Amino acid sequence: MKSCCEQAGAPAPRGPLRRLLSYLLYAVVVAALGFMLWQQWQA
Repeated sequence: MKSCCEQAGAPAPRGPLRRLLSYLLYAVVVAALGFMLWQQWQA
């Protein structure tokens, strides 16, 4: 299995950049879940 970065031909990020991208991904997932729960609560 190849990651999206490898398929695009870009080098895999290393060190702090990779950690920052993983934190950003988690933040997006948490924000999406929180938004869905908020929408349920508003309804």
